[in-house]
Amino acid sequence: MNRAAFLRLLVAAPLAGWPPLRAGGSQLSPRSRAIQWLVSMQSADGAWRSSTYGAFRDGRALTPLVLRALAGDAEAAEVCRKAAEWITGQGAAILEEYPVHHAAAILEAAPLCPGLAVPAVFARRKLQELQCPRTGGWSYSTVAPPATGELAPMQQANLAATTMAVDGLKSAKLEDAALFSCALAFVKSCQNFGIGETTFDDGGFFQMPDDPARNKAGQAGKDNRGVMCYLSYASATADGLRAILHCGESADSPRVKAAVKWLEKFRWGAVGGKNAPADLCYYTARSLKVTSKLCPAVKSVPEDALVAAREEDGSWKNRAGEMREDCPIVATALAVEALPA
Repeated sequence: MNRAAFLRLLVAAPLAGWPPLRAGGSQLSPRSRAIQWLVSMQSADGAWRSSTYGAFRDGRALTPLVLRALAGDAEAAEVCRKAAEWITGQGAAILEEYPVHHAAAILEAAPLCPGLAVPAVFARRKLQELQCPRTGGWSYSTVAPPATGELAPMQQANLAATTMAVDGLKSAKLEDAALFSCALAFVKSCQNFGIGETTFDDGGFFQMPDDPARNKAGQAGKDNRGVMCYLSYASATADGLRAILHCGESADSPRVKAAVKWLEKFRWGAVGGKNAPADLCYYTARSLKVTSKLCPAVKSVPEDALVAAREEDGSWKNRAGEMREDCPIVATALAVEALPA
């Protein structure tokens, strides 16, 4: 999608960044309605396929994501069994594309889905292989970054990929102090903390150092050292807080307190602004919910705010499509994880 098309999507989106509420209702809880909708979208072979993006139609791109959202839910036990069987049948091919996303989702679902035992072994090994030896973080690369030489853009570590990997490995109960220590160092490099200037030291997180294009909220300006700083935003801050806690940061450390304070000031009426880019609505909601389980001081998105965004059929769809949340299966799976059980 080019920049002009993306801007048209943003202009067309409501000010809050959410799709409008449509008519219709049900006695089912919003989460149950969403689960029913996802169940209805499952293919006969157990996979989920997008009607929005051709690249998401072979099943691999969406099935781990949806299974993670449904795993452990009694309403979807048979659906999860079929999906796990389909994933297992893919063998190593399930990790050929989006390996960090898929491996992490499989590992997070595995404790609640016994059928994932075999792919979980492959997923854990893949995440360990993909950690960048220089930075300690993870990227979206499909191959392990080299230990020396220049890194290609897709091999450069970023906060979202790193948090996904850490989430997955912690779910797998990996005991590797060195791995998590290296990951912690990278995650800390993505926090606006300890700069020494109140203009920039807000405690929030951004996607990655030294890359204006991939920091969704944009540049904050140069500090007294002449180093470019980046604006904090909600999904990055929820991700970063969760990641440093998983990697061993003390719950009462100044870094943790600063991130919690940033999130306390965040209000969902501002979704669509720089603090919460519109194309990350449901990713942000899911990240806040998951982080709140680890850090109760973090508040989830209010259920009524999510319900006000749903479609008539009980699904969700983002008007902004840069992060593929305009695919209802993507948005709905993330929304299910953001809603109270």
